[in-house]
Amino acid sequence: MDAKMEACGVILAGGRSSRMGRNKALLELGGEPLIQRLVRRFSAWFRQVVVVTNTPEEYAFLGVPMVRDRAPGLGPLAGLEAGLKASRYEHAFFCAVDMPFVSEALVRYLVAAAPGYDVVVPAPGGEYEPMHAVYSRGCLPSIARNLEAGNLRLIAIFPDVRVREVSDAELAPFGDLRRLFFNCNTPADLDLARRWLGEEGRSP
Repeated sequence: MDAKMEACGVILAGGRSSRMGRNKALLELGGEPLIQRLVRRFSAWFRQVVVVTNTPEEYAFLGVPMVRDRAPGLGPLAGLEAGLKASRYEHAFFCAVDMPFVSEALVRYLVAAAPGYDVVVPAPGGEYEPMHAVYSRGCLPSIARNLEAGNLRLIAIFPDVRVREVSDAELAPFGDLRRLFFNCNTPADLDLARRWLGEEGRSP
């Protein structure tokens, strides 16, 4: 078994689930809630695991540290701030709770590429995947400035920090890009994820 990464694995569980109609984090895939699937896998990969949520009472069963955003309604940028402040490590890998097919090999590649950068972000087809990326504590000043200015998109900080884009050519060895970065946003998405999981023989 590979050694645990010297980084923090952060699960962003603060998003609203308007299109799903209920809390996405607690939807079941392969016999466990989406959030538990990520916690289980991150606990095997990282030295530290943190969940960012403004409703920690919903996830007490996970038995992992949880932190809140500075204020509700500020979106994933506030979650990024909370996760980085909670991290014991310079770098942290952030993932949205509704991304069930995160690849350990890809995550290890991103973390290994992080020294010398503040952000290591996949860019399949030239489009950033900022909720499946590595960030450093060096991002915190830019995050604070953008939150105070009301610029709430994760990529708002990119012009201020050292960004390493991971291209299609680098991503290709890790598998089907659609699956790697797949989000369960709707009931149809969840059905597709269950179908894919069945095809994989319920592999992690």
